[in-house]
Amino acid sequence: MKRTNRRRFLAAFSSSAFAFAAGCQRPVASASQNHPVSEPVTSWPMFRGGRYNTGYIGDVSPLDSEPTVEWTFEAGDAFWGSPIVADGTVYIGSADSSLYALDAETGEKRWSFEAGHRIEGTPAYADGVVYVGSYDKHLYALDAETGEKRWSRGFGGLIRGSPTVWDGTVYTGVGCHNLACAWYAEEANVSETGWVYALDAETGETEWQYEVGDEVVSSPAVTDDRVYVGSSDEALYALSRSTGEVEWRYETRDMIWSSPAVAYGSVYFTDWNGNVHAADAATGEREWLADTAGRYISGSVAVGEEAVYVGHTPYNTLDDPTTNHAKVFRFDRESGAENWSFETPALEVGSSPVLTEDVLYVGTHRQSDGDGVGVHAITTDGQEEWFMEVDGRGVGSSPALVDGRLYFGGTDAKVYAVE
Repeated sequence: MKRTNRRRFLAAFSSSAFAFAAGCQRPVASASQNHPVSEPVTSWPMFRGGRYNTGYIGDVSPLDSEPTVEWTFEAGDAFWGSPIVADGTVYIGSADSSLYALDAETGEKRWSFEAGHRIEGTPAYADGVVYVGSYDKHLYALDAETGEKRWSRGFGGLIRGSPTVWDGTVYTGVGCHNLACAWYAEEANVSETGWVYALDAETGETEWQYEVGDEVVSSPAVTDDRVYVGSSDEALYALSRSTGEVEWRYETRDMIWSSPAVAYGSVYFTDWNGNVHAADAATGEREWLADTAGRYISGSVAVGEEAVYVGHTPYNTLDDPTTNHAKVFRFDRESGAENWSFETPALEVGSSPVLTEDVLYVGTHRQSDGDGVGVHAITTDGQEEWFMEVDGRGVGSSPALVDGRLYFGGTDAKVYAVE
């Protein structure tokens, strides 16, 4: 069910719920067959680096082969969410219900904001404001300098995904009741419905909303014309950015937790059945599908100029004494052919890679405390550059790489800055 306010309705154009004829639509910005990252990235203002969700930062110098921890910051509980970096500040949410603003150079706390429950999504920064959702069913807009609340919006579900901000609008998914949220969702007595919202960034007023049949923990990718987002109803949606109307719907065989990435006129995303998909961004037509033979993929892909990278979680059962370890995969961007896989010592890769031209950085974690988990640096030809072990259950956070420094959160309740 889609609703739109009067302002958006007057500006809207009529569209079919399922529009497949590319010739009848103005091409999206990404349909130019170029990568949206054309210059080296110098900030990381939202999850996956920007509104296209590619996780790619271009031709920048990788970290040293023997990196050092420049600083750590310790909070009251685990960091499952990912950091953003803007204007010399690292913003990251914690399971202790707080959003932290840390000096990117020193790690000193500038301010913290306490929500009513866990923050597991990644914040987004735009025009001096930080936006973040919480398990308390609210999205907050905070002054980036002071942490003062500018506005907040309550919703009918937990917020586990990350907002995307573009051109004065905040796009966010609402609703989480899966195995990661089940206890908290039951406690809050929330609906099993999910929604995608477009909110006025200045006021929090609803511009439009679209209701799906299940939760939305995927973080939207936003082009000039469309909003792409996955749902646990086993579908990826392409919604009109103006109205929220469905332009096309791509069916999979399982939940979509990952955040879609848009580049070269294609949308790349994963599903809970261990598959990686590429679809035409204008029509939703499948271009290729690659099977990792994994139990599931909860992380998002990184898209470079030649390849797509992602980690998975393999099948392991009590009936089989063999231990299968989590892998990171590289697939050819145009064909979906597997170029290589790198086996980690861990059992899960929920982290999404940050990618340079030469190296990708990705976290690994496990279901209980133990060793063999942390952050891997892997070259784009599949060789390990280095591995940094992290205590607790490892790293589910997706790293950000800015100005030669890698930032990530750990389940040991620490934020790391590595150089």
